[in-house]
Amino acid sequence: MASKKNLKKDINFLIDEVIGTCMIRQTLQDEKVQEEMDNLIKEMLEYREEMLNKVNNPAIENGDGKALKKYYKSLYSELLEKVNEVFNKLDVDME
Repeated sequence: MASKKNLKKDINFLIDEVIGTCMIRQTLQDEKVQEEMDNLIKEMLEYREEMLNKVNNPAIENGDGKALKKYYKSLYSELLEKVNEVFNKLDVDME
């Protein structure tokens, strides 16, 4: 991760991929799955807002560059873990 700008782009891209997958599943599955996907989409939209707020308002003072870099790396790791968890859940549900 080279910058806040790239982190924000990655957040938007990955969350959009999850939402797109949920929308595809909504059109292909029954009504029960559609409701689950609606809830997951809402959850992911809230998660996107939460992550963007964390990027825009870091818990670290701007003066400490190394700590700030570590903070953004931890946010990136958190994002990847969450997206991976959701995709794994979607894969299991498809079986």
